[in-house]
Amino acid sequence: MNPIFLVLSLAVIIAQFKLPRRWAFLPLLIGTLHFQNVAVVQVGVAFTITKLVIVAGLFRAMREGTFECSRKQPLDMLVLAWAIWMILSGCFHNPRDHNPVTVRLSQIYGYVGSYFYARCFLKSPEDFLRFCKALAMVVVPLALVVLYEKLAMNNIYEWLGQGGQEITVRNGRMRATGAFSNPILLGTFGATASVLMAPLYKTEKRWCILGGIGCVMIVLSSASSGPIVTMTSAMMAMALWRWRTSVGKIRKLVITTFIVLHISMQAPVWYLMARIDLAGGSTGWHRAELITTALNHINEWWLIGTDYTRHWIAYGVAWSTEHIDITNHYLYMGIVGGLPLMLLFIAILLKSFQLLGRAMRSMRLAGDRNELILWAVGASIFAHCFTFLSVSYYDQSYVPLCIAIGAVPGLCAAAVIKKKITTQDHAVPNADGKAMPV
Repeated sequence: MNPIFLVLSLAVIIAQFKLPRRWAFLPLLIGTLHFQNVAVVQVGVAFTITKLVIVAGLFRAMREGTFECSRKQPLDMLVLAWAIWMILSGCFHNPRDHNPVTVRLSQIYGYVGSYFYARCFLKSPEDFLRFCKALAMVVVPLALVVLYEKLAMNNIYEWLGQGGQEITVRNGRMRATGAFSNPILLGTFGATASVLMAPLYKTEKRWCILGGIGCVMIVLSSASSGPIVTMTSAMMAMALWRWRTSVGKIRKLVITTFIVLHISMQAPVWYLMARIDLAGGSTGWHRAELITTALNHINEWWLIGTDYTRHWIAYGVAWSTEHIDITNHYLYMGIVGGLPLMLLFIAILLKSFQLLGRAMRSMRLAGDRNELILWAVGASIFAHCFTFLSVSYYDQSYVPLCIAIGAVPGLCAAAVIKKKITTQDHAVPNADGKAMPV
């Protein structure tokens, strides 16, 4: 490992303790976007810079008394339930080439740790606005580096880290990777982060524009159809802000449309993915066929998952003799822990939307301008949900998702407090002398 990488890693960890609390999330952003997912410390399990920053941040939060986990917060309980089933289901898997419990503990540490990290440091709309600004500041240099990688076919992050990432060229197009494990994950980050620049438009217009341009550059540098479609879905979700009071009707219309298409098409509706190829060389057919074959073999994985999927599709992958390429994050959850794990994961996403929707209605009644922040978070989570149909997250890609979900309780709690204050301000005493809303 490059000594410079170790020095920079140490600097990021120290910064996690030294930065003012209002910027305490900055080290995790830097670690996620600018450091490869390689082991910095090896003590039985591998600790990447991302995981080291997470534990440092949680330790700081506990020391300062700002760590939060409540039985009354449904998202906290769902995340913990997901983690418990992840462990329990792992006890029934075959440790042929690795210990399934150890691998799952590592995944739980990343997902749950990132979630509670956000719970600790993103407790209000003001915190999240600073986070969006910091995200823009970190995205701009990443965009410049991946643009250089695409044009010069040279990945600077490989030199800083341990390397191991080959230059990817498909149909004559150079596909940048950045600090991520493959171009699709890089582009997916840019796509899902793009809408988080919107809340900055009124207060930090320069960073809003620079961050947005940076996200577009990242998506285009990845030269992948999936991230382009994901960014389109994120932008469409953001564009519905004007019609946010009609989301229920729009949702019913979309669901009805897909049902009609499913009935009228010769193939299942998810085979629409096979027709999308915006960057050349798309593997949309594989993604659609994967859903079909997973449903055909549901008896093999529905309870606790499965250790073998190689017989599902005629072709396999070079890196595994046991599995095919699981390019679907929902199905990945099912293969790891069966339908219970998949449904718990989906429940976390649905509960996030539900909490955001309720909080937005309260903010609308109170005339709170921060409602746009919650909508942007929802649009970003929606983009993640959309892209899960075509890619399975690994390396550090889970961090942006878990941060967005982890910010939901704090943002929604702030909306409830604002509603209570507004109600009290507009109350008049009744005949008994008690406050009564007008």
